[in-house]
Amino acid sequence: MASRASCFLLLAPALLCLLSSPCVADSILYSGSSLYTGQSLNYGSYYLTMQSDCNLVLYDAGRALWATNTDGRGSNCRAAMQKDGNFVVYNGNNNAVWASGSNRGNGNYILILQRDRNVVIYGGSIWASGSNAYGTGVTISGAPAAVNDDISAPASVAGRELDLGRKISLVTNRA
Repeated sequence: MASRASCFLLLAPALLCLLSSPCVADSILYSGSSLYTGQSLNYGSYYLTMQSDCNLVLYDAGRALWATNTDGRGSNCRAAMQKDGNFVVYNGNNNAVWASGSNRGNGNYILILQRDRNVVIYGGSIWASGSNAYGTGVTISGAPAAVNDDISAPASVAGRELDLGRKISLVTNRA
């Protein structure tokens, strides 16, 4: 009887995952993380996959929509979301074969395959005057959230709450 119960406990999470909506973690790549050959970010019928030919391709239900056009530029490639905000495809010799050109300095960034099919990099403050009157952090005006260690709040992108494993704060100047 105990073996049936333990078998159920092992199968229940797998079944739940199959029946539930796509997991947020499946569509996010955190700074310092990589997609290796054969790995993908997924959101519904969309997937961004690092192919064995070194080409990073965004698909919608099997139809290619966008690519880095790096096929044949190496093997054992990976797509890395770097801590400077740049998203880079490296070949097996650790040579960059494509880059997003989005480096903004050291920070916490996330690459998200969104529900609108767009692949977007968020995070890291680009510039701040440092003149905010209340608390620490940065002043944000229509920009993505900056990571801060002082105030804890949930982050949301495209209406989906994110568990960044970090503290997020938005600090605004008050008159």
